[in-house]
Amino acid sequence: MSDRTEYNLQALRQLLGTDLAEFAENIPTMMARELLINDTGFISRHQLSRSLLEKFTPDMKDWTSPDALRAILPETPFHRTRMQPIAGALAAVSCQAYPEFSYYPYIPLVSQVERRKSVPLIIAVHGSSRNPKDYRDQYATYAEEHGCFVLAPLFPMSLDNTIPDEEYKYLDGDRTRYDHVLWAMVDELASAANVDFSCIILFGFSGGAQFGHRLLYVCPDKIDALSIAAPGFITLASDQHDWWVGVRDLEQRFGQKFNPEALQDTAIQLICGADDRIDYEIYSQEELRLGDADYALYGRNRTARIQALKKSMEQIGLAPQLDFVEGTAHTLAPLIESSKPFISAVLKQNNF
Repeated sequence: MSDRTEYNLQALRQLLGTDLAEFAENIPTMMARELLINDTGFISRHQLSRSLLEKFTPDMKDWTSPDALRAILPETPFHRTRMQPIAGALAAVSCQAYPEFSYYPYIPLVSQVERRKSVPLIIAVHGSSRNPKDYRDQYATYAEEHGCFVLAPLFPMSLDNTIPDEEYKYLDGDRTRYDHVLWAMVDELASAANVDFSCIILFGFSGGAQFGHRLLYVCPDKIDALSIAAPGFITLASDQHDWWVGVRDLEQRFGQKFNPEALQDTAIQLICGADDRIDYEIYSQEELRLGDADYALYGRNRTARIQALKKSMEQIGLAPQLDFVEGTAHTLAPLIESSKPFISAVLKQNNF
């Protein structure tokens, strides 16, 4: 497999750019071909870095891409795969503690090459459409640039109609405790990759935003930063209402009291499309158990509700950042983009 022509090398050098072109001749031939046609099966262009490329040697020229990566990366359970990448955007992984649930991980190649032990984690939680792979992929390039792991859980629907499709959004239900499921996934990924998640940032969109801010109330010591976008329904940081409209019976449901002081160290971003103004009422006023005055304050659409959530958080001493994205309604991609500057500030504050 020695058909490296000067034309191919020239194209590869151009792809690598000025800073990395010097490594073109050492990249294994098969990997070079994959990069040139942008076949992302084992390695993606956004994963290329000096720390990676300087590890390839001329004797690896005829090696397959997975064999070359195995020689460079610390051994993990993912080394046993042949058709899946060893790092980067992995296929869905079944959670060993809860096999009916799975997650889509992103393992930044740069952190594995550099054998980083302490790393940040972005948890990206889907909404009702349950498309976690899209969430993970929206963060892939960002994660590689910043050395972040990403975990996008899947909380699937069940054909057993005794389990409401909304159940995961409220953390507990007849099926399971969904916070327990998530933390089992986090622990499993950390163990498999042999890293410590020393900074955990949670992003959630729509139903995932509902899950996210409720998780913060229940597990404030586990989340360093929270970015939630466009929740359809909110849990007010108020003891005037029971779960899930408020937190009055939090201890009864989750075994711990609501602790506003424990939330003080968590950076919070609230995001909503400025045009996300359609009335959203899959639950009636009676189901929400709100009187007329409280129902009016709760809001009728996502823009109003996220402002109500901000106000309730401010009333317990928090200082959430509220960002409206102009020209956007209920759309994932621009809201995820709006989360990235916030996440970058959190990473910088935590020395990443």
